[in-house]
Amino acid sequence: MATIPSPAQTLLGSDAVAHVWTTNPDGSPQVSVVWVIAQEDEIVFGCDGDSVKARNLATDPSILLSIEDTERNERGFQRHLVIRGKARIEPGPDPELMDKLAVKYTGLKRHPLAMRDSPSALIVRVTIDRISGVGPWIDESD
Repeated sequence: MATIPSPAQTLLGSDAVAHVWTTNPDGSPQVSVVWVIAQEDEIVFGCDGDSVKARNLATDPSILLSIEDTERNERGFQRHLVIRGKARIEPGPDPELMDKLAVKYTGLKRHPLAMRDSPSALIVRVTIDRISGVGPWIDESD
């Protein structure tokens, strides 16, 4: 399990959304946008248990997240963080987590969607295998 470097923690603490890739049963990619939060050395988000991403992760826990930064590096490339890992699904709901995400992304104290209290809500915890991308979270001299 990789630890999350400080610059990546900063990006994950911002309001940048994560693009999440899972694998469909036919092997094709499925992409969705989620609100994420870092907790210790895991990335956490919520989703509905009936969603395609939840069904895909139940079959294959491999996951990739891409988070775009607002800055460019000295060569002009858009900075972005890529996280490859394994997802662990926990039954939800977790209203406290959903409300933290709502504050982070919208400034609202309560998550605006019914998923906050939905019995079909799940929590996804991503254990990081590898961090890459363009930014201060990797050694760009490699």
